[in-house]
Amino acid sequence: MNISTEFILIVAGLAIIYALITRFIQFRVGNQKKMKALQKQMNAVNKEYMEAMKSRNEKRIEEVSKRQQELMKEFNPLLMGQFKTMAVIIGVFLIFMWAVGALDPNTADDITVEFADSGGGTWCGDFTASGNPGPWMMTVKSFSGGGEKGQNGTIFYLGEKAGLRPYTMPKGEAFPVWAGKEVYQEGEAATVCASAPAGVDRVVGTANSGTWFMVELPFTIPIFNVTVIHEPYWWFILISIISSLAISLIYGKVMKKG
Repeated sequence: MNISTEFILIVAGLAIIYALITRFIQFRVGNQKKMKALQKQMNAVNKEYMEAMKSRNEKRIEEVSKRQQELMKEFNPLLMGQFKTMAVIIGVFLIFMWAVGALDPNTADDITVEFADSGGGTWCGDFTASGNPGPWMMTVKSFSGGGEKGQNGTIFYLGEKAGLRPYTMPKGEAFPVWAGKEVYQEGEAATVCASAPAGVDRVVGTANSGTWFMVELPFTIPIFNVTVIHEPYWWFILISIISSLAISLIYGKVMKKG
């Protein structure tokens, strides 16, 4: 069940604000106009240098080389400014990512389960399946020496096998995860197990209780063939990209008219 309709709009709003902030930083603080003008000059001088090299005109080569050096003296400080601007943008991005995670209402009813070592590399966790009917996802993380080694998940159902399924997000060292049953009933004892990688000393699972973020897109994202977004972070990134492109387009048209 998706209970995040308002949260979808909140994340979209945050993404638009983020796009506005980053574009303001790039256009105003990053001095994009001067950077583009210098790049245009550099391209023209480089082209002239190549022509001088082909004609083996030593005098012309020397003159063009001096112009290149003069342009580089202007270009290098701007390039350093670009790096500083990017560092600021990354910092702003991390702040917004934290805000998206902190505001997510879908995590309030999550069930955290400490898995027990059942021997032979198998770890299992038991919990009571009680909450929202439909598809549930259990995300399982394996740890070694306090550090995360890998993550995977499994899908099962509460009540009946119906509803749009979320998808698992494997990362790190791969390992299989499975539920004891495909469908559990309200209040039934549920079990999820994992065949953890070698050297793992702790396994923890988080069940989403049937509530999770979901946005059905009116289009398909090419290459990835994605039509549904199940993570607020990806929704934030998608909307910020679209907003940034729209802002750049509008800004470009305004600058041309000006």
